[in-house]
Amino acid sequence: MSSTSAEPRAEPRVGAPDAGAKTPAGGRDNPIRRLLREPLLHFLLIGAVIFAVHAAVTPSVSKERLIEVTPDVRQTIVDTFKRAHEGREPGSDELARLIDLWILNEITFREALAQGLDKGDEMIRDRIVHKMRLLIFGGVQVNEPTPQELQEWYEKRRLQYDIPDLVTFIDVPFTGDAAEAESRAVLQQIEAGEEPEDVRLRAQIFPKRPRHTLVPSFGQAFVDALVALPPGEWRTLSSATGWHVVRLDGFVPGRKVPLAEVSVQAAQAWKDERRRVLAIAATRELGKAYVIRRGEP
Repeated sequence: MSSTSAEPRAEPRVGAPDAGAKTPAGGRDNPIRRLLREPLLHFLLIGAVIFAVHAAVTPSVSKERLIEVTPDVRQTIVDTFKRAHEGREPGSDELARLIDLWILNEITFREALAQGLDKGDEMIRDRIVHKMRLLIFGGVQVNEPTPQELQEWYEKRRLQYDIPDLVTFIDVPFTGDAAEAESRAVLQQIEAGEEPEDVRLRAQIFPKRPRHTLVPSFGQAFVDALVALPPGEWRTLSSATGWHVVRLDGFVPGRKVPLAEVSVQAAQAWKDERRRVLAIAATRELGKAYVIRRGEP
């Protein structure tokens, strides 16, 4: 009787497919099942469910119906309180009440606009327009002018910066057909020391008036003749409006001011003017989104 040695039993390899196991689709793993086992898919599905539930219980809000206390709004409320209370920060209860008040005001404002209460009220309209203009102006960036730009701009506006001739005089005006005769008669009375009371009452005093500002009222010829008179003496002069008995009491010559003396003020004025031009252009650009009918025939 012969003995037979037992063959050692081979251990199955880790990860090797079981010979007796059946795999679908001809022994290959199903891609759909493999996908369903992915953790990333589980995460995405859970996120989608949460989003769907949130959307179902949270109705969408249009911008027109949303009143939100943003960080900027909150800071504005705090800053306003501090200015009114010598820099003191509002307490939590005070801030809550201020925010409630802001919300109530915003609700009231929105409803007023919705009901058209701003229509036909020029004061409200002007305030809203002014606020919008400030926003537009604030968004306009202006660079410093070049020396050539500033010089050319200054020469065109030199009258605003040059020191003008200053004229001080007394005027007794006369109008009508007999104006010349009346003025000469009054001049004779003044020279004789018999100045009538009504002349003193009618006399107009012009102290230190810039010479160029007199031209629109009296005419260039009158002004030129006036400043040429001997100071302190009464004379008759004609103007575009009639005749006058006048006395020149003072004349201070002006002078031209070089740009170097007022460069800072001139540069600021240049930037302000440039900012206005750009703001108007920006407003016209906004206007392209509207259909504008002027109502002209």
